[in-house]
Amino acid sequence: MGISVGAVVAGVGLAADTRAAYVALILLDCVTYLVAAAILLRLPEVPPVPAPTHGPRLIALRDRPFLAFTVLDGLMSMHFGLLNIALPLWIAGHTRAPHWLISGCMLVNTVMVVLFQVRASRGTEDLAGAGRAARRAGAVIAVACVLFAASGGVPAPVAVPLLLGGALVHVVGELWHAAAGWGVSFGLAPAHAQGQYQGAYAMGMQLGSMVAPVVVTTLAVGWGVPGWLLLGGLFLLLGVLVPPVVRWAGRTREEQLVAA
Repeated sequence: MGISVGAVVAGVGLAADTRAAYVALILLDCVTYLVAAAILLRLPEVPPVPAPTHGPRLIALRDRPFLAFTVLDGLMSMHFGLLNIALPLWIAGHTRAPHWLISGCMLVNTVMVVLFQVRASRGTEDLAGAGRAARRAGAVIAVACVLFAASGGVPAPVAVPLLLGGALVHVVGELWHAAAGWGVSFGLAPAHAQGQYQGAYAMGMQLGSMVAPVVVTTLAVGWGVPGWLLLGGLFLLLGVLVPPVVRWAGRTREEQLVAA
């Protein structure tokens, strides 16, 4: 909900298009972080689950199936860069759509997340269901890339519905991707090692955040339509690879239980 409000406020700044408006947006963003920090400080602590006294301590970094999933999921998370980085540049520089549509696409995304994230997570409570959700996410995000590509160079009345439709399709993929990530990352983690497993999983997300600006701007903005299509193929491939990696991880867990 905060991102939705922020998207509307950012739209005002984009419409003003002055240095003062952009500086005001940055300062306002600083204030929101301070407010968030004050709220988080009030959260109660959760007691840790006792860890076994034997065996290695950093087991997450020795779990090869989990690390393989972390890399795939991290690369899949580059799709966040589509909406936050590539699409604004694409709309502003390669389409005839009005610039306020940048905030409009963000608003579509965040409203859908608020309304449907819980519903989209159904069926991802087990590893197999979470793997299938990741595969669906890759396919849907690929479709969104095709719609974004089609919006370039066409009249505004055609570009606007294509961009909004792409944003709507993209957020469906985002919902499934998020649900799959939660289902797999928590499902594979032992109770006593949730912290280190989620820390390792977050490293994959940071990998995606690190490479996304270069990848999405080079392909989508620099290469245009062929770049968008290549990105779509990449997300489709990443989604297809997740289920077999999750099955590999599940077999590893079963072997560990038998050995124990």
